[in-house]
Amino acid sequence: MRLRFLLVILIVSSAAMAAGTVQSAQSQSMTSGQVTFASGGVGDDSLQRMEALSKDFNLKVIFALKAGNYVAEVAVVISDARGGKVLETVSEGPWFLAKLPPGKYQFTATYESESFTRTTTIPAIGQRELIFRWERAE
Repeated sequence: MRLRFLLVILIVSSAAMAAGTVQSAQSQSMTSGQVTFASGGVGDDSLQRMEALSKDFNLKVIFALKAGNYVAEVAVVISDARGGKVLETVSEGPWFLAKLPPGKYQFTATYESESFTRTTTIPAIGQRELIFRWERAE
């Protein structure tokens, strides 16, 4: 009887730990230098995860074609006001979130060898949103 009780506790504990691991993996962000960032939004689950995460970031960027289709695998470079790179990465999905110190930045997005650069100011409070749209024949 005692062995069965211990086995039940072990199974319940393992399931709880596994659920916690899945939850933390789904809400994971990465940090490079002073920048914390996350990307995704491909599929309903990932989009919901990104929407839930967005409140914790002061920069939200969306990548799409002018026709409306979202795009992924966008090269991202963020530079500070002096031109120094603060982040260089590839967005895994059409949503890219970053937490940056307040200030002026240049954001460059490259998709299929076509680049756009925008200058933006990250506020001390609130969130800045950028949308990049590429022209592409389907």
